[in-house]
Amino acid sequence: MKKMMRNSLMSFACFPVVLALLAVPVPLFAKPPVVVEPVNTDGPLLDKMSDSGELFGDLYRIARYEGWDEIKKVPKFGANGEPVYGPITWTDPEGEDHEVTVQLLTNETAPGEYIFPVGGEPILTEDYACVLVDEDVTIEADMIVVENSNSHKQYIVSPYPSQCVQPVADAVRWGNIYAKSKLSDNRIPLVMTYDVTWKRTECEVKPELFLDGEPDGETWNEITYYKDIYWADLVQEVEFGRLNLARAPKAVLDASFDEAIRSLNAADDIKIDASGRLMVTTEIYDEFLTDGAGDALWLETVVKAIDSPKENLALYVKLMEDGHLITPAEERVPIDFSLNGGIPIDQLVALEDGPSDAPRPTIDIVKMKLFGLGHLVDAGIIYNDDGTITDTGTIVTYSIRMKADGSLYLDGDGNMDITCTEGELVDDQYCVEYEGIVTASDSNVCSGDDFPLAASFFSAAADKKGNITVDKIVYINSILGINKVVGKVYDDDGKLLVNYAKNPVYFNYNTIPVYDRLETFGQHRGRAKVGQPAIEPVYDGMFEFLEEISPGNWLHTEDYINGRVFDDVNVDPALTSDIGGFTSMSDDDLQVIKFTHTYQIPGLR
Repeated sequence: MKKMMRNSLMSFACFPVVLALLAVPVPLFAKPPVVVEPVNTDGPLLDKMSDSGELFGDLYRIARYEGWDEIKKVPKFGANGEPVYGPITWTDPEGEDHEVTVQLLTNETAPGEYIFPVGGEPILTEDYACVLVDEDVTIEADMIVVENSNSHKQYIVSPYPSQCVQPVADAVRWGNIYAKSKLSDNRIPLVMTYDVTWKRTECEVKPELFLDGEPDGETWNEITYYKDIYWADLVQEVEFGRLNLARAPKAVLDASFDEAIRSLNAADDIKIDASGRLMVTTEIYDEFLTDGAGDALWLETVVKAIDSPKENLALYVKLMEDGHLITPAEERVPIDFSLNGGIPIDQLVALEDGPSDAPRPTIDIVKMKLFGLGHLVDAGIIYNDDGTITDTGTIVTYSIRMKADGSLYLDGDGNMDITCTEGELVDDQYCVEYEGIVTASDSNVCSGDDFPLAASFFSAAADKKGNITVDKIVYINSILGINKVVGKVYDDDGKLLVNYAKNPVYFNYNTIPVYDRLETFGQHRGRAKVGQPAIEPVYDGMFEFLEEISPGNWLHTEDYINGRVFDDVNVDPALTSDIGGFTSMSDDDLQVIKFTHTYQIPGLR
């Protein structure tokens, strides 16, 4: 069984000073374990209410679990919630071993019950840091103090494992740095110091040279550098580009989601394009003119991918959180743009069109099934292990009350009537019937065929450059709230139930289907073959683009996606499942988007 990344070679020193912290999303320091919250807390009344700023700083690439066949270690706690201490052999910075009693690490919740990490979860350091005793440090009775027998220097050892995140170097830019770092997986060396005042470990990237470039230069990875390169220069910031839309107020993404749903509902056909995006075909008719048969005059057929970054990001959030694209009846009240950092209500009212007076749209379930996209509207459907399907009856028919002028009826508290009946209507009100779900359910989750489309939505929301990485996905999931890494939950009495900053919950990708690039782009992408039922489209694996055959001369070309974009090479077998597989799906879709955008035929945009 593959074990987690070991940390025995991690560089650390016991300095008599507090070191600066590297700005990363998961703190590069370990606080002492606090597992029992005060029972007299006023709960949310004392909560600062907003932790979003913790996710809005510089975010870096760090070592993460792959999520398959791995076991992780965590600080050990007893049944009473208190740390479990025990003896270990600890090596001081001078290389001498000492036996100390510290909080232990464990990889089990019970004998034989191993702790398996979620793919994308940070791999934290396991070392026990220390601080050198000098005139600025006062030894207290509860401290763990050891003395080196040769130098007679004394060290205060942290009673808790360090639990710091580990920045990694870009393998493409720097190659394998093991020869210098002596650390696996391109981890960058850290220096750890135990802070006796705050009883936590503080970490920083090793403040030393990686390459001594001045004045004669040093060659590394076939490149000669004539300036000094420090270890900190190898830290990689994650570039989000258009994905920074994830930081927008929720109302912005809700409105973009509704716009995408309107496009899908108006479609006469929906297929998957070469990059996995939803390709919508819409017949356009004149609003006033008719043809010889008296029908509305046909003007043109518009075929267009849903390529708006905001719309794709909104679709991604919805599919990842709910496992379908159906807007529940109770969530169809018009969007309030004044909430959560949106437009102030006085400015919103002053807008020319003002707040909406219509219910939010909900996706046409019948139409999506007709187009072979039933897995996007499968709320309440359970896919059994034996291949059968159980319908829990979540999708129902409900009615919304409307006013005589066509606007949405709201009661005195601003609530819709989603149980509209004819006997309750007054003043020419009427009921509009819909098929959908009434309320969201935690039992509906992203699974199976949802993942390839979710990956496509993510890539379509990203910049048409660079790559999709695990870090980029995890950070965006955290900003969007798909991962629960900040914030707190209280019960009705104001008692703290969970602090996500201390007990983060990451989305688990362990149910994604095994990804095969050549199969995906050979059988499930490209152009839909003519004559196939709409509910079971068959794709030819080909796309069309412009190819420069001579300077200034471009030829309309048809070719196989796999050959032209991927040289008929399949994805790395280690990146076909869990979050690695999802990352491969999304990054491959992005590479096709980049190719088609660069060589696109104007009429096929």
